[in-house]
This record gives sequence, C-alpha cells and structure tokens, in this order.
Amino acid sequence: MLKDYIQLCWFKGEPHDLPVDRKFLWINISLYLLFGLFIQANISDPIEAFLQVFLEILITLVFMSVIVLKRDEGFYNFERFLTAILVCENFIYVLGLPLAFWFIFAKGSAVELYPIYIAAFLIFWSLAIITYLLKELFEFSWQISMSLSIFYFLLTYLGSLGLLLAIGI
Repeated sequence: MLKDYIQLCWFKGEPHDLPVDRKFLWINISLYLLFGLFIQANISDPIEAFLQVFLEILITLVFMSVIVLKRDEGFYNFERFLTAILVCENFIYVLGLPLAFWFIFAKGSAVELYPIYIAAFLIFWSLAIITYLLKELFEFSWQISMSLSIFYFLLTYLGSLGLLLAIGI
C-alpha cells in the first residue's frame, strides 16, 4: 500500500484508485507526529514542539474536512486524501531530516546555504504534491489547487506558529 501512495510523490498513479486502510492512516499520523516532533524539537523546546505539531495535525484535519464537505462528497475521499497528504509529507520529512544536521554542521563553511536551497526545493515539491492531489481527487483547476495548496501550507505551518505566539507559548 505504501508503494501506491509513494507514487503520488512523483505525480504518478490515480489518487481515486488508492486503497483506504484506517490502520495505515494512523501509522502515518504517528510518523508525521514523530518526524515533526524531531524537527521542531531541534528548533524549539519540546513542549512548544509538541503543541506546534499537534496544531499542524489539527489544522490539516480541519482544512481537509472543509474541502471534502464543500465538494459535497461526504467523507468518501477524506481518508484517502488525508493518507495521501500524510504519506507524501512524511516522505518529504524523511528527505529533509538530514538537512537539519547538514545545516548545523555547514555553518560558517562555503556550503552553508546548500541545505536552505534544498529545503526550499522540498517545500515547493510538497506544494506541488498537494496541488496534484487536490486537482486529481477533487477535480479543481490547477489555479485553484495551487491556491489551496499555498493556503494549506501557510495555514498549517505559519498558522500553528501564530497560534502558539498568540497564546504566549
């Protein structure tokens, strides 16, 4: 099943044909939480990291619920969409984990900007994957899919940080 979902990271496969398994979904939610905690804990303190990653997951669930309900499809594609996004985000996280170490060890050297360039590429790749999923699963146009993808990114990552800053954590 992982192979079917990973193909989406390369813009291959048909998202409508993906199998749905709740256990696989929970495994991916757990991995997203672990990867997110590892990355965030290296940036901030562990409690703030946990809250931020928890808020990211909550915002992701709300965002997807709104899209699914607005398309009047009920929750037919909800698990499929959530699993697809989490598998692809986890894939990007796995590729991005070594960058955290590279960034730390490259400070002050001639290659210190390379991890930042690669991280920017991974962010754009993540946005493109989400755009692809929105277009294929919900039949949005490319423009709307890209706009929703950017909105999702800003809402999830900057929104969770903004909420934490607003409540003083």
